[in-house]
Amino acid sequence: MPLFRHRPPAPSEEEQEAAAVDLARIADGGIPLGAEERLKAAAASSAPVFSSDLSVKEYALAQASGMTPLAQVMGSSVVQHGWSNYGWSAYGGGIQEMRAFAAPWNLSRQRSFDRLRQEAQFAGADAVIGIEMSAKGFLGDQGNVEFVVFGTAVRDATLPARPSDGPRLCALTGQDVDKLRRIGAETLGVIGHTSVVCAALSLQGNRMMRSWWGNQEMVEVTQGVYAARQLAMDEVLRQARQIGANDMVISSLTHNIHHHEAEAVGYTQHYFIISMHVLGTAIRLGAHEPHPAPLGTPVLAINFGDQT
Repeated sequence: MPLFRHRPPAPSEEEQEAAAVDLARIADGGIPLGAEERLKAAAASSAPVFSSDLSVKEYALAQASGMTPLAQVMGSSVVQHGWSNYGWSAYGGGIQEMRAFAAPWNLSRQRSFDRLRQEAQFAGADAVIGIEMSAKGFLGDQGNVEFVVFGTAVRDATLPARPSDGPRLCALTGQDVDKLRRIGAETLGVIGHTSVVCAALSLQGNRMMRSWWGNQEMVEVTQGVYAARQLAMDEVLRQARQIGANDMVISSLTHNIHHHEAEAVGYTQHYFIISMHVLGTAIRLGAHEPHPAPLGTPVLAINFGDQT
C-alpha cells in the first residue's frame, strides 16, 4: 500500500524546461533533443557501440553488400482525428472520397518517416534498411492513428554517392535490399498513401439490408473498394515519379470497411466507409552495375532422403 500512497517527486525546473523543448521540437515535426545528441555522438565516434533490428542473415548480407550498420533509428507519430460529427445524412448516393478521414493516416505516416530520416541523417547514414512498421487506430475511432517505424541506419561504403535530400528510405527487409542491389537497382524512398471513400447504398441496396433475397452482391461497396484502390495507387505513382523512380515495389496493400447508417424519410440509409492503405518503395532500375554480384539462375533442389 505505501507504494500507492506516495506521489512521485515533482520534476525539477531543468527537467520541465527540457520537456518543453522536446514538445516544441516534436510539434515542429522534429525529434527529441536527447535523441539527436545521442545519434550525433554515435556518428562522431570512431568505434561506436550500436544496436540494430537486423536479423543475423540481414546483418551478414548488409556487410557483404558494402553497407555498414550504424544505429537503430525510429520514427513515431500519434494523430487524433479532429472532427467526429460526420453527418452521414449529408452524403448522397454513390461513391464519394472522404479526404478528412484519410488525412490523419497520411499525416501520421509522413511524420513517422520524416523522423526516421532525421535520425538516420544525424547518425551519418546513407540509407535505412530492415524497416519494421506498425500502424493502427486507437481510442475506438478509426480516424485516430498511431504509426511507428523502426529500421537500421547504414553507411554505403561501396557504391558511389549521389546527390540526395537525405538518407534513402525503404519499406524493405535487408534481404530485399541486397537483391535489388544485385540487379543494379537503387532504393529512392518510401511511398505511401491512405484513401477513404464513402459508398452509399442505392434504394434497392438499402432494402436488401433488411431482408434476405438470397446471395446478392453489394455493388456499391464493391465499386467503393475499386475506387479507394485507384485513388491510393494513383497517389503513390505520383510520389514515385516525383523523386525520379522508374519502378516501385509495393510492400503492403490493405483495406477495411466500416458500416454506418442514418435515418432517412421512410427508410434507413446505409453507408460503408472503405479505407485503402498502400505502402511501398520507389526504386530506380539500372542505377548502377549489379553489386556485389548478379543474381544467379534459380536452381531447384530435391532431396529424396536416404535411399539406402
